[in-house]
Amino acid sequence: MKEKRFSLFFIFGIALTALFLPVRSSLAQAPAGPMPAVQPQPSLAPAARSLPQQPEVQPRTSIFGAWKFNKDDSDDARKKMQEARGSDTRGGGGGGVRMGGGIPGMGGYGGRRRGGQENESDQERQGMQELLSPPRSLTLAEAKKDAETDLFDDQDRKRAFFTDGRKLQKSKDDKYQEIAAHWDGARLVSDEKSPRGGKMSRVFELSPDGKQLYETLHMTTGRSNTPVVIRFAYDQQVGTPSGR
Repeated sequence: MKEKRFSLFFIFGIALTALFLPVRSSLAQAPAGPMPAVQPQPSLAPAARSLPQQPEVQPRTSIFGAWKFNKDDSDDARKKMQEARGSDTRGGGGGGVRMGGGIPGMGGYGGRRRGGQENESDQERQGMQELLSPPRSLTLAEAKKDAETDLFDDQDRKRAFFTDGRKLQKSKDDKYQEIAAHWDGARLVSDEKSPRGGKMSRVFELSPDGKQLYETLHMTTGRSNTPVVIRFAYDQQVGTPSGR
């Protein structure tokens, strides 16, 4: 009887062992704790695009090279001429009221003027308009010939400044003109007349910091020869040779 009980307990024990063995195996393979949540990886920001660096403007040592007009740093030519006309009128040399249209202060109004002043020709009027309208860009170059400096502008015009006192050739058109000049240190100074026949000079010189070119007009206007000074400023065209 005891042997039967022992056999039954033995068989029952084996059955229980077989029943719980898969459970223990699965528990043994399970991780000790909950799996950590997968952290999202931050997306990499696109690399900032590097802006192209502008070449640094270096001071020049001469007026030679390419230049572009700077309106903000230049005088208002029309305003300067109006101021000169007002000064001339207050001084009694205005000659009365001018009629018609043109550039204020230059006497060029295309019609008859009161006060006994003679009419201004179309050529004089056009010349004054061009004189007071600076080119958008220009280049000053030292010519291969001695005592010659050439100015080329964006209108395909050439101005040859001669500093040796030679006899100048009269221009046949507006594309080429010879002008008497002289050097005053590093400044190029012209000796010429305005389109209306008055005395005039142009001075080409570097700004104090060497980064701009100044073209300064000196002329007189009106019956009382009121002096007028107009300065045009030009910035360097970076990347172009500066000459000597």
